Amino acid sequence: MKIFRIDRDASRWPQAAASALDSPEAVPAGVLPARLVADSAVVRNNRPVFIPDFAREGWVVEVRPAVHIGRLGKFISPRFASRYVEGFSLVACVRPCGDSVPDALTDSFDGALTAGEMMPLPQGRKIAVGAVMSPLPGRAVSVASAVEKECLIDLTALHIDDTIALLSRYATLKSGDMVLPASVGLEFPLQLDCSLVASVDGREALSLRLK
Repeated sequence: MKIFRIDRDASRWPQAAASALDSPEAVPAGVLPARLVADSAVVRNNRPVFIPDFAREGWVVEVRPAVHIGRLGKFISPRFASRYVEGFSLVACVRPCGDSVPDALTDSFDGALTAGEMMPLPQGRKIAVGAVMSPLPGRAVSVASAVEKECLIDLTALHIDDTIALLSRYATLKSGDMVLPASVGLEFPLQLDCSLVASVDGREALSLRLK
């Protein structure tokens, strides 16, 4: 299984990426800022995530949308990319603050990514995603009460089909692969002994405990 995390903001789709789709040449460096997350770093939904102690500057946890690939494909056209999508989910990405940790470790430690429940790709153009971080019962933590964030995601702004098409120029996509197409700004300073629950249109889709 391959997990591609695209480090771009959902509000911006670079013009160079649009131009790359119209060219048979290799995608220029920096157009698709993709990182490969180790499959061994994935924790299943509703499981505890044990945070390592090697990040001196602390940690953040970010909720992102993800699409799941359901078919084998290479050099996929954007207009056919939707045929390769099996489902949709929310994921939680845990990463260290600052630059004290080598890049290779930020995406490979156990618990770097928690995969939520897979569901059909939403049919509407926009979805409401909410996330709540709250202290676990009976634990003395610096977060005294729940912290809630929400956003409205325009699925067209994720450019899912275009992202799949560009990635498939470099790697054969297979059933079970995941693509995290963009950041949507749902980020929290990580606190131990807290839970994080996220939902799509009011339906719980992701749950984890940070320890």
